[in-house]
Amino acid sequence: MNVYFHTFGCRANQYDTDLVRRAFADLGAVAVDDPAAADLAVVNSCTVTHESEAKLGRLVRRLARQSRQLETVVIGCAAALDDGRIAALPRVRAVVGGAEPAQVLKAAGMSSPLSAPRRGGQGVRARGLLKIQNGCDEHCTFCATTIARGPNQSRAIPELVEEATALAAHHAEIALTGIHIGTYGQDRAADPGPSARGQPRLGALLEALISAVPAVRFRLSSIEATEV
Repeated sequence: MNVYFHTFGCRANQYDTDLVRRAFADLGAVAVDDPAAADLAVVNSCTVTHESEAKLGRLVRRLARQSRQLETVVIGCAAALDDGRIAALPRVRAVVGGAEPAQVLKAAGMSSPLSAPRRGGQGVRARGLLKIQNGCDEHCTFCATTIARGPNQSRAIPELVEEATALAAHHAEIALTGIHIGTYGQDRAADPGPSARGQPRLGALLEALISAVPAVRFRLSSIEATEV
């Protein structure tokens, strides 16, 4: 199967698409740059602005016009909040909230792999991406990301060090990404205390990464100035 991937939105979405792409590759699928050569399109959506959702609709309609055989699986944030409008777009096979590889594979009609997809392999960009957390606890009135991605969920430091080590084999620079990385380790759903939650924070993670992979430059993204 040939699969065309398209990503809207942030670096966290790019990371999620890379993980889904590897899951397809592990089952023998081939990623193609031209949708005309694809059997399936996987589009990772964004819901930050109305314009991003409008771009999603235009892309899906264009894909449908290009090939009557090509079906599209829409994943990501906008998919998580879909009220039926995305599902009603032409040639949409499935709408999958989030980007869990096993769910996307199932929606594409493929069996799930026996193991989780490889993390930290060579991506399609010069800079490696390391997603350290997902979700957000801020509940800003102008942003639907909290609804789409849920509360802050931090990944364990040993897991992140292992992935960074694998990324270092292909990338001289790694960008730490997520939805709100300044709150790394402050998972309120797991520990509602207002401060001193006893969990490793972003500084501790950076120390562990720099110690384990000293030859790599680490870049921070999606962080507020007050959290530096």
